[in-house]
Amino acid sequence: MPMPSITRRRLLGSCVVVALTAGSYGSYRLYRGATDAAFTSWSPPSGTWPLRRYDPANTAHNPTASPPRDSPTVRTVATASTTDRRPRVVPLVGADHVVVYGSGLVGHADGEAALDVDAPTPLAGFGPDGRLHAVESDDDSTAVVGYDAADGDETYRRPLPDDDPTALTVGAREVYVGCESGTLRALTLDSERRWRVDGALPALADGRLYAADAPLDGTVAYAPRTGRDRLLRVGPKRAWSAGPADGFPHSPAVADGRLVLGTYAEGGGVVVAVDAETGDRLWEPRPLGRDVSTPAIVGDRGYTAVETGEGTGVVAAIDLASGETRWRDAVEWAASTPVVGGNTLVVAGERADGGVVRAYDTAGDPLWTRTFEGRPDGLALVDDRVLVTVGATLYELR
Repeated sequence: MPMPSITRRRLLGSCVVVALTAGSYGSYRLYRGATDAAFTSWSPPSGTWPLRRYDPANTAHNPTASPPRDSPTVRTVATASTTDRRPRVVPLVGADHVVVYGSGLVGHADGEAALDVDAPTPLAGFGPDGRLHAVESDDDSTAVVGYDAADGDETYRRPLPDDDPTALTVGAREVYVGCESGTLRALTLDSERRWRVDGALPALADGRLYAADAPLDGTVAYAPRTGRDRLLRVGPKRAWSAGPADGFPHSPAVADGRLVLGTYAEGGGVVVAVDAETGDRLWEPRPLGRDVSTPAIVGDRGYTAVETGEGTGVVAAIDLASGETRWRDAVEWAASTPVVGGNTLVVAGERADGGVVRAYDTAGDPLWTRTFEGRPDGLALVDDRVLVTVGATLYELR
């Protein structure tokens, strides 16, 4: 279904965009007079997939979803109006509408076109109140735009310093954007306060802010200041630094007292786990292949997808308490993007003649496989559906 372009001031009343900033360097310091930092997380409501990896903790696990266990039918939900604006990330699902972002931002609700933004939109995510947060950029500038929930009017547009944004997550009171320079920037939603610390890839869980790819320090954790310290000093305090992982890290996932991440390295990526309270390593990093996705976390199991090289891959389940592999499936395509709903794992993959989406029982048995002419760029599990972006098209499998 083509999606006609509309102005940026015309947006569904239930859809909002809130501003944030991107950074220029990774020093641990306050940017603008913040007297507080509140790291309050939240749980997505049933029937939504609001962030790239589902929730602020990046678990990639939707406990209310029940993806198809039998071979699904495939339906085209929407196609962007031009192929040069190819959404290249994931579908986001709010309470009333679906948004796909990447080299553009398109959205729809109840089968009707709702939003079509020409500017590249590398980051986006819904917040707990249903508002949409997005970073937009063009040849001249990068900015975040705000839209009012009631009438869709633009509420503000804030320019961002020149820096490549890499990841976004949303808390109850703040929005966090990590940048390629290693700077993590935060905006307090109910004030003009902004601050920045080290880190490029954020996650939020259990009253702490975590970030991977901080300059020199690798993975770090921040906690709010309390007591007299809160009166004397500003911004969050560094709780711990775990050091860099082997290779280039993907966004961390945090659950059940563990922080887990996967890495990319030509010589071999790894999966790493540390204690979320102390930063202590739980077990030695496990080499699994060239590009190891951060696992989707369900209890003490992590489900990862790996590109091993030369068009091959591995899908595996890891015991997060010990780091041992519980099962693995070698595949003839580069596997990526693990997501879990209920007792079903879904992964995407790329092969020479197109793309693959495959479902597994979390015990390791393959359930079904669907092929596409292009590479799937993102997955979301909502209710009994699997949403897949392939180039400019959004598909529904159910």
